[in-house]
Amino acid sequence: MTFRISHVCLLLGGFVAGIALTSTGSGGFVFVVGREVLDVSYLDPAAGATLAAVVAVLVTVLVRARRGLSALSFAGLALLGVARSTGPWDVEMYLGGVAAGLLLGGLVGLCATADLAWLQTALATGVLTGILLDGPIEHLRTSLPRRYADYLPGPTVDAAALAVLALTAVVLAVALRSGDFGERADLAVSRRAVVVGIVVPLVGLVLCRWFVHQAWDIGSDGEMRGRWVYGIVLVAVVIAAALWLEHRTGIVLLAAMALVATGGIGRSAFPDSWPWLLVPAALILAGAALGRRFPRPVFGIAALAVVAASAVFEHPPWDNLHLAATWLLLPLAATYTFASSLPSSGPVTAASLAIPAALTVPLVAEYGWTAYTPLTGSEIPPWPHAWAWTSTGVSVAAVVACGLTAAYLGRRRT
Repeated sequence: MTFRISHVCLLLGGFVAGIALTSTGSGGFVFVVGREVLDVSYLDPAAGATLAAVVAVLVTVLVRARRGLSALSFAGLALLGVARSTGPWDVEMYLGGVAAGLLLGGLVGLCATADLAWLQTALATGVLTGILLDGPIEHLRTSLPRRYADYLPGPTVDAAALAVLALTAVVLAVALRSGDFGERADLAVSRRAVVVGIVVPLVGLVLCRWFVHQAWDIGSDGEMRGRWVYGIVLVAVVIAAALWLEHRTGIVLLAAMALVATGGIGRSAFPDSWPWLLVPAALILAGAALGRRFPRPVFGIAALAVVAASAVFEHPPWDNLHLAATWLLLPLAATYTFASSLPSSGPVTAASLAIPAALTVPLVAEYGWTAYTPLTGSEIPPWPHAWAWTSTGVSVAAVVACGLTAAYLGRRRT
């Protein structure tokens, strides 16, 4: 495979889409006073990411001409620029969701050529880079702790983000002008793929709302013992959807669900140095290349299960094992799994790339009234408590279930 300008375009465009998807979503819960405030602070981001997934699927289905796909991709970049320039406002999450959906759907549509596998892999690599590294990048860009920075006024115009958006638009224009994408292939889209691409994110949003309304049922030590039930329902829905899809199309959907069940890279644990970003970035690229050359989705999901299992080590000094797994193994395993699962149909690919940000019902998450008020006593036991074993076990079981389903789908005849 020769590395071309189209691959660079999809990497960069996918990175922007991944950052935008994560910006419309949320990776944790903060309990605040008043049910109305809680609903707004959490459900709006979840709705924005879900909106992005649905818009992306609709674009891949309704727009087939390359000119239309290009126009929508540029429109997504322009809307993201508007959102970054106007500062926080009431419908920012929804504007960002529409923009991310237009960009992601347009880029997925542009992948529909004879080089479908490599183009979708390049796009998935960019999106996963944005999703996995959004937290660390934001951590490095914020001089104050995040819990304080959220309440302080910042610059209205994000110059760095606008520069990246402008660069992406230029690279996209050059790639389209040069004809490097090649001749468009008219690939069939099944009704099942469309239904799954729209319904799964919406089910995730419904479960998210249900989960948030139950957030007040908290145990004595500040944890929700039954929170994993909502995640299990979501895993079952995704597995059923993957089995319902034709042939091996649903494997990439299972890869996305396995990544959701595993969790992401923590924001606060990242070293305060920009060069450290090169480590997970290099592992992401290596995972994509290996997944394309030696496609074994089950191996990638097995590696994600190892990352999920490492979450049981929550106290020093063993917590370094979980830190190493999330920083070294997770980027490699995530992109390897996605690359091994591609190519797939346009709607399923678009939904799967948005799912890590759109499906926000967690299996493993940290909860607290604030980021600085301890919920337990000052003495920390050297071993995991009972809930850590349960929570981690449920997460690992979810990843393993995705892996077993992927193994079954891999034996289907194409």
